[in-house]
Amino acid sequence: MIKPLLKLRADALQWRPIEGEVIAVDLRDSVYLAVNRTGAIIWPELASGTTREALAQRLADACQIEQVQALGEIDEFIATLVQLELLEAPSAAR
Repeated sequence: MIKPLLKLRADALQWRPIEGEVIAVDLRDSVYLAVNRTGAIIWPELASGTTREALAQRLADACQIEQVQALGEIDEFIATLVQLELLEAPSAAR
């Protein structure tokens, strides 16, 4: 089954992990973004490219929550990234 690959736009962001959180700068608008500890768990995977399901599994494992709850939180996070135009155009992964 082919699943969409989610990846942060490398051309739009510079980021660094700092004390368990992520601080990012949207280079297009010079806007600073702060990602909390929960978001910081999945941010590196988004930087290298991953699937929604893999992100949810990572979050569920790290936070000891149910997969359904993790999927809901991932969907909200992805929706925010889409709204900010910080994800690359979707591609397919197997």
